Amino acid sequence: MKRLFIVLSTLCLALGLAFNPFSSTQKSSANTEGAVIDSKLQGLLQDRLTPIEVIITFKDSGDPDAGSLQLLESLGITNAVLFQSLPIAGALLTPAQIDKLADSQDVLSIYYNAPLQYENESSTSLTGVDQVREDADFQAANGGLPITGENIGVVVNDSGVDGTHKDHELGKNLVQNVMANINLNSTIGLAPVAYLENVPNTDSTSGHGTHVTGIVGGTGAMSGGKYEGVAPGANLIGYGSGAAIAIMDTIGGFDYALTHQTEYNIRVITNSWGDTSDSDTDFDPHHPINIATKKLYDRGITTVFSAGNAGPGASTISGNYKKAPWVVTVAAGNSAMELADFSSRGVEGKGGTVVIDGDTFIWSDRPTITAPGVDIVSTRVFTPLSALSLETDASGISPAHLPYYTTFSGTSMAAPHAAGIIALMLEVDPALSPAEIKDLLQQTATPMPDYGTSEVGAGYVNAYEAITAIKADNLAATKKASKK
Repeated sequence: MKRLFIVLSTLCLALGLAFNPFSSTQKSSANTEGAVIDSKLQGLLQDRLTPIEVIITFKDSGDPDAGSLQLLESLGITNAVLFQSLPIAGALLTPAQIDKLADSQDVLSIYYNAPLQYENESSTSLTGVDQVREDADFQAANGGLPITGENIGVVVNDSGVDGTHKDHELGKNLVQNVMANINLNSTIGLAPVAYLENVPNTDSTSGHGTHVTGIVGGTGAMSGGKYEGVAPGANLIGYGSGAAIAIMDTIGGFDYALTHQTEYNIRVITNSWGDTSDSDTDFDPHHPINIATKKLYDRGITTVFSAGNAGPGASTISGNYKKAPWVVTVAAGNSAMELADFSSRGVEGKGGTVVIDGDTFIWSDRPTITAPGVDIVSTRVFTPLSALSLETDASGISPAHLPYYTTFSGTSMAAPHAAGIIALMLEVDPALSPAEIKDLLQQTATPMPDYGTSEVGAGYVNAYEAITAIKADNLAATKKASKK
């Protein structure tokens, strides 16, 4: 009987430990060994010197009290966010401060403020952007902050931008918003190009440019970060030509980028427009758009184009200028990393060489890479075009977010994904040239073996692999220089 009692007691103890959230695998709930530190935070603290975002739970069962405040202050923690009805605080702390907190008898636990992913907003996950944001080594090398494209200027050469939207608000991350409409029929005299700057909303007719802008660098402010763009730290510059555009209008965007490059640190320009009548054509180095983008290339600005939406047939890339050797042209893929049927294709093996300014360039009739372009949720304006996505919006976006976001598909959505990723790359290494950026995007893309290069280019864009390669190359260069 005594033996049976011992067995039952042991079993009860084992069951108790199994269902006790403060089991022996963690630090005791009595806090005799200090606060519980979650495994992810423990891993991040290994050899960590820079501050890290943590969530502190106090032992109090009610609201945070003066004792909790005094504890934080006594440890030199002067910046923290405390909840009103929960004994929880969030702070950016150094490993030394975390160690001191963990020894306190008043602290129950300390957890890493880990990013969360939503299953239906998968674009940044597909492209490796989420991995870039979450990587502890990347953050440590970036002063403890995630890589967001901080201070990299990106021009959205499109229909315009609604700068009243909190995700890309004029005067904040939208650093400039330009309204331009070059009407040659009404031009009198030898007049310089005219445009209006600091316009709150330049996208009152289509919503296309606003959606594109949100993909590049929307902050997700109206969705609690749920629909955050690729590079929310970028300096966004909207160049709006309205719903109807011609070549002159788009060239105006390139001109603006060159003229204001230093003012806004412009390094990328994204273009989601084209000409289906210019599809089955060879690259033409004399085309004005090619001349413009070559000048941007020489000035260190990377031009990104959408491939076009005339697929699935071959030879459908909408513009010879999208075959320029110095631009990045983007096909559209879906969430399964398959090529969208509508995405324009090139021609396998078609291309040639061209000599410009003494340099020999090789052009190909194909996209550079593929990026998400199917059912992409981004910022909306209240225009007739938004109604086209009503059914998709209702099934994929919560009612609370419907006034601020909408769903579009197209290579128009794929191009800004690539532009945002380039901004991330440039934050890590501002010295990268457009040629180096294009090479890196292709070398690190995820292969799409079911397709030819004329359809998908080098494959699905992979931000994490691109930035990993940049960091590895920079480290190798540093070591090589130190040995001299």
